[in-house]
Order: sequence, then C-alpha cells, then structure tokens
Amino acid sequence: MNPRLLRGLKCIVFDCDGVLIDSYEANMRYYGMIKECLGLPPLTDSEKYYVHTRTHKDSVRYIAPGELNSRAWEVIRDFDATTLLPYLRRSEGVREFLWWLRGAGFRLAVNTSRTDSMDYILKHMDLEGFFFPVITSGKVTTPKPHPEGVHRIMAAHRLSPDEVAFIGDSVVDERTARAAGVRFWAYGDPGLTAQVHIRSFWEIKAAMQRCYKGPGLSH
Repeated sequence: MNPRLLRGLKCIVFDCDGVLIDSYEANMRYYGMIKECLGLPPLTDSEKYYVHTRTHKDSVRYIAPGELNSRAWEVIRDFDATTLLPYLRRSEGVREFLWWLRGAGFRLAVNTSRTDSMDYILKHMDLEGFFFPVITSGKVTTPKPHPEGVHRIMAAHRLSPDEVAFIGDSVVDERTARAAGVRFWAYGDPGLTAQVHIRSFWEIKAAMQRCYKGPGLSH
C-alpha cells in the first residue's frame, strides 16, 4: 500500500454482504427457494449476481416480475430466516481488522442494501458495537448506488468526502463511492476500478499497520 492513499482518511464505510460476511450461499438458497416455490427454473447467472448485490425488494421483483411478485411475497411471509444461519460466515480476519481500525482512531460505519436484518446479522456474526451509523436500504429514500447512505454517514461524523473510504465488492458499491465522491476500496474483485484492492483483511490490516501514522501523518 502506498502511504499516500491513507492521507487524511478518518472514516471507513463497509458494505455487508460479500465484505463483512460471506452470505453468497445463503442468498442463493433463499432466492432459489422463492423461484422453486413459484414453479420457476433455478437462478440464472445474471439473477445470482443481481440478488447478491441489490436490495431485497428489488431482488424479489427481479426474479419474480409482474403477477408473480405478489405470490413471491406470500412465500417470503412464511419463511424462517434462521434456517439460513448455517450458510452465513464472517469474513476471515475482518473482526481483527475492525479492532485495529478502531484502536487507530478510525470511525467505522456500514452502508448496505440489506433492509431490516442488520442488527440480527451483526449480533450473530459477533460484530456488534463497531459501527455508527449502520445505514440500510430501509433507512434511506434511495438505496445504493445512490450516494444518500454515504452522505448520511458523512453528516453523522461531520466529514468531507476526501476523509472517507468505502469498502465494497461489487460494481454497485463502486458506483456508490463514485457518486458520493469518496475513495473506493474493492474487496475480493480485482476487476473493479478502485484506489485499493483488498485480497484479505489480514493483508490490508498488516499494510495499514506499516503505513498509517495518524490523520494527516501518513507519507
């Protein structure tokens, strides 16, 4: 990592799915279940990508459009979300990275397309207490890739865009960061356009430990 990439950085915003947690298998089972209950074929590759990066409401509309949509919500109403717990994993090394960031004085926040499950997810993944604010699609008028969520985080901490980095794993996150004018750090996808590419949280933690000297002191 080039130390100049950390200059002036005060806050790091995290996406949830694909960054804080590995929820891909859980999402595939959930949305695949909806299609199966509706008598539809399995998820296509494009549907898999869409439902893993968009809001719950938009994802259901995407895989069950038109008259199927109301039937899909009937299926969801009776679904027990706890059955997906065995398929959720906390990303390797992320909790240790968060501990170091907090100790170094960084402010931490979340901007996610999830709607109403974040409190449950953070508790189950032992990630409670690290983030403020936690912005979900249910707390904004327009979810990602609109910058509203990042703007609300900046307002909560009285920060300017050049003091914020957003860690995401999809083109939706890339567009969100660009729209908000903040730095974009890509996690797990080298094909995204980003200032920093993160292969693992262990690596980024070690790199930042070597480079970071404090706000405005990295050089």
